[in-house]
Amino acid sequence: MFEYGGVCIRPVEYTDLGAMLWLRARPSVWTNLGSIKMINRQQQEEWLEQMVSNPRSCYYVLYEDGEPFIGIVRTDEIDYINRSIRVGGDIEPALRGQGYGTKMFELLKKYCFDYLNMNRMWLLALETNDKAMRLYQKMGFVEEGRQRQAIYRDGRYVDYIMMSLLKGEYDA
Repeated sequence: MFEYGGVCIRPVEYTDLGAMLWLRARPSVWTNLGSIKMINRQQQEEWLEQMVSNPRSCYYVLYEDGEPFIGIVRTDEIDYINRSIRVGGDIEPALRGQGYGTKMFELLKKYCFDYLNMNRMWLLALETNDKAMRLYQKMGFVEEGRQRQAIYRDGRYVDYIMMSLLKGEYDA
């Protein structure tokens, strides 16, 4: 468990898979992901087994007292030599607009920079995900590139935007 700013993360367990499947199945979540593949419980269990054995990937449940499942936090593409890590997360739709996205990213910055000793946090976001883009900019992430027309959504191609935050920017 890691706690910061009133929220906590803990590793995903098998008992979380139902909530994760339900979250992933929501259109407000899957339409903003790189992959729209639908998955079932067996595939989710296989994913968890693979993820647990992958040293470059860690998924967590975001929670607080009274809210046992706020959402999912992802850290993957972990590069221990170059000190870089991809981050992301999804908040339960019923809990959005309550500051949990901000708390999640404040926790991620603290965890990645001050405990994992990372130099760079990065993420990918669809250009159409306005709420996420505003959050990432508020959290200090800057755009560093685009994968032009990389994702097909709702009958058109959209850009996948790469953003990052460096340790020096976090410290400043």
